[in-house]
Amino acid sequence: MLLRATVVLLVILNFGVAVWWAVRGAPGDAAALVDTGPATLQLAGESTPDGPAAPAAPPRDVVEPDAVPAMEEAGNAAVDVAPRAADPARCVALGPFADAATRDAAAAQLAPAVVRIAARDVGETPRGWRVWMAPLADRAAADAMVARLLAAGFNDYYVIADGAEANSIALGRFGSEASARARAQALRAAGFEADAAPLGSTLVRHWIDAMLAEGDTGEALRARVGAARADARDCDAQRDAG
Repeated sequence: MLLRATVVLLVILNFGVAVWWAVRGAPGDAAALVDTGPATLQLAGESTPDGPAAPAAPPRDVVEPDAVPAMEEAGNAAVDVAPRAADPARCVALGPFADAATRDAAAAQLAPAVVRIAARDVGETPRGWRVWMAPLADRAAADAMVARLLAAGFNDYYVIADGAEANSIALGRFGSEASARARAQALRAAGFEADAAPLGSTLVRHWIDAMLAEGDTGEALRARVGAARADARDCDAQRDAG
């Protein structure tokens, strides 16, 4: 009986140990149940007390702010193409403009849209030319000068009696500048202080000469800058003038 009781006690003890091991679990599981404190956020690349730094995320493509204007400028340069000349070439004269400043502003506005552009000033042809002598001290001095002219063989004269040019002497009217200057030169060679001058004021007209781009028209350019006229102009004449 004592032997049987001992065997039963050993069996019960072995069964109890087996149950205890089954309930206890693996050693690693017990370590997982240990309280490690509150969880913390770990940034990429930040080292931890228990191990090496976590690998950083691969960098993304970043465009520097300074690179944006350069990219835009490169794109604009690709779009900014010089205008192509019409075939056959066509040129136009735009104007006349009231003054040189207005003309120059219009030329600056048209420059990017045309193949070639140039400014041109044209003096309006006067009504004629005259040869004359400046006013003398009085009428007696004018009459004495007339006597000298007649003696020298110059009989085309007229003494101006009143006005701003009283006591001056007119020595002829001419249709061209060349004829007037030749007459004045002959008088000066004879010892008389004569001069040639246009009749009336000489008016200067301000124009723009432009070579049209393909698909453009002179009328379109005229309307763009508010010119009074758009006259066809020989492209070779424009090139020689420019």
